[in-house]
Amino acid sequence: PIRYQLGCFLIHYGTRGANPLQAAHKLGVGFGTVFLYCRCIVRALRELGMHVISWGDEDRRNETTQRVMDRSGIPDCVGMLDGSLIRLSEMPDRNGLIFICRKKYPAINVQAIVDHEKRFIAVELGWPGSVSDVTMWKKSHIWQHRHEYFPNNTMLLAD
Repeated sequence: PIRYQLGCFLIHYGTRGANPLQAAHKLGVGFGTVFLYCRCIVRALRELGMHVISWGDEDRRNETTQRVMDRSGIPDCVGMLDGSLIRLSEMPDRNGLIFICRKKYPAINVQAIVDHEKRFIAVELGWPGSVSDVTMWKKSHIWQHRHEYFPNNTMLLAD
């Protein structure tokens, strides 16, 4: 059942320092089943994300622009961008060193853009921790298609 798959995923990835063997033991499933369940949940989350995370239409962007202007006085802002490092419990076996971030631990880089209501409108994730925020941004779909996403000199706020 899906609830077991989700539970397995949360135990494996949600517990600092957890490993697949701990999840397998807690749930009474095989070691390989942990990876199978986690893969199923990741696939479902990616598919769901494609339907839930949306850049929005022109009206939505105009609403964000107006709200940001009203609150901060900053014109033409269609969203806010920030990044975060997701700490890994251990370094991956393959190419593990590229996951070591500037804070000296293994991590995955995530960047997200939100609107004025803090709803995700774009996400870029999965880059190794050693990849800089600027490099990740320059390789993102949004940046590479910026002329479509930022008409009329609109912009993002980012730190």
